[in-house]
Amino acid sequence: MIQATSLVLAPPLLLATDGSPSAQFAQRLMRFVAPVFLGYEREEERSLLTALTVLPRSSSRSKRLLRKKTIPFNDSDPSSPDPASQPAKSGEFMPSLESLTALVRRDFPDDFSLALEVHPGKPATEILNYARTINAGLIAVGNKGASSTRELLLGSVAAAISRYAPCSVLIARQDTSASPQESSKERLNHVMVMVDGSAAAQQAIAAVRQLIPAGIQQMTLIHVQIPVNSSYLIGPFVSPNPSWQLNQSLQSAQQEVGEEVLQQAKAALSPSNVEIQTRLQSGDPGPTICQLAQELGADLLVLGCDPRRRTLRSPLEAFRGNRRGETPRPALRNTRLSITEDYAIHYAPCSVLLCRRSLPLE
Repeated sequence: MIQATSLVLAPPLLLATDGSPSAQFAQRLMRFVAPVFLGYEREEERSLLTALTVLPRSSSRSKRLLRKKTIPFNDSDPSSPDPASQPAKSGEFMPSLESLTALVRRDFPDDFSLALEVHPGKPATEILNYARTINAGLIAVGNKGASSTRELLLGSVAAAISRYAPCSVLIARQDTSASPQESSKERLNHVMVMVDGSAAAQQAIAAVRQLIPAGIQQMTLIHVQIPVNSSYLIGPFVSPNPSWQLNQSLQSAQQEVGEEVLQQAKAALSPSNVEIQTRLQSGDPGPTICQLAQELGADLLVLGCDPRRRTLRSPLEAFRGNRRGETPRPALRNTRLSITEDYAIHYAPCSVLLCRRSLPLE
């Protein structure tokens, strides 16, 4: 039995689903990920994977309309409508408990430790609260790409979970540029990991080591450097005409540091039966890793989240909390993710895994 207390990814696992196509894709990815944790220690009578569905609260009239529109899903009847093909928005069709049970169960063996929970309320709030209640080690959520705006491109629920989840988050996203046959395939063959020598990157590497039995065959370690020159270091007024040799020396030193970071990350993943390649890139980290993931056809992009950002608060809230003697709580919306992480979860062409080690229950 493997101790799960110090691991980046650990049971119990939580799948947020509403029967939509993106949620089904997340569900199929969990079919590969969940068996990895079968030998891990967990609480007694706690299922390895819990599928949580949140029914948005609505007016009494809307509830009557929803009750009339709910059509039980019969897996044995080909003419019965698939709940995944129906919209899952407030005021429209919402799959019944029976149909969701059949929808989730069909991707897992009969003897698999699986539970289904249905809660009323706001989806993001209920998912986050339930994750804290069970001390989840990983939340899987589908990405809903239905608009050109940033927030709707990711989905408000997925965006909130990515920022505020107390544990690692898997955002399932299909490659829309691929053919319908390729985009419908769920796999974790090629994984790309962003490394920079930080503690967050070490969490990402540790998480990938755990996921190797899920079918990973190839890894790409990428380190992105922002171009540096003498003007960047000492300013244009001090050295208005920097020498070519000085700039070359700075760039060579930066490249050596990057190569060392990649080799250390590669050594941390070895030995393994996985093909590992390294890529040293220069540019803006967010767009660079997304573009490279598109070029290489990566199935999963893994990023580590800095745990220090989980306790940042605004100055006013910090002052109020100190006066009341309260325990610091993370509050700032945009400090929970770095610029690179925020860009990746919105624009990456593949699924994204944000690695956070679970915090102990207070």
